Amino acid sequence: GCCLLGHIVHNEWVIRDLERKGARQTTLEDICPGDRVLIRAHGEKKEVCQTLKELGAQIIDATCPNVLHIQQIIVQADEEGRIPVIVGEKEHPEVIGLASWCRRSVVVENVQQFQNWLNADKNRRHLPLTFVAQTTCIRKIWEETVIFLKKECTNAKIFDTICGATHRRQSEAVDLAAKVDGMVVVGDPKSANTRHLTEICSGVCPRVYQIERAEDLRADWFSGCGVLG
Repeated sequence: GCCLLGHIVHNEWVIRDLERKGARQTTLEDICPGDRVLIRAHGEKKEVCQTLKELGAQIIDATCPNVLHIQQIIVQADEEGRIPVIVGEKEHPEVIGLASWCRRSVVVENVQQFQNWLNADKNRRHLPLTFVAQTTCIRKIWEETVIFLKKECTNAKIFDTICGATHRRQSEAVDLAAKVDGMVVVGDPKSANTRHLTEICSGVCPRVYQIERAEDLRADWFSGCGVLG
């Protein structure tokens, strides 16, 4: 048995299987000394990790290596006196965790939000910035923000931290969606990966449906569909 602080991955069936094997969902307040605690793929906030160590919990760190890499970049930025700017979804667990590794972290969801942040103080254009992306960030959003950043800011370090597998999947999805009459995206509705694939496909395909399992499919969706992706 072990304790889970949130879902280790966005997949209800994996979570159910783990619970059958003795894993239990819990909160930080209910952790006792000696408890085995599994850190999920999204990683955890710095304060949570510190509290677990202080409690004497046995930490099983299943943080995605790509997320750990971003954590390290942010910690280094903090040590160098730089301001980490994370391009990603403010309410996503991965981004919340990453931002906690430096008190000065800034989170923007797109180029417009970054522009608004810069415009709020004219001196921000000359601050030492370190730019990273949420691992599942849509590449178009990242690239638009970086282009603007390079034009406006004088002291920025840029790290393209979008997961390679995520980028390939997004590219393959949009290529396929452009060739078909309808598209089905299969995944957990809470998953940023799944939502982003749906958004990307919707830009080039007239009919896109997001489902979690086969039972969600409806025959009438495919009326007039010659080719389905």
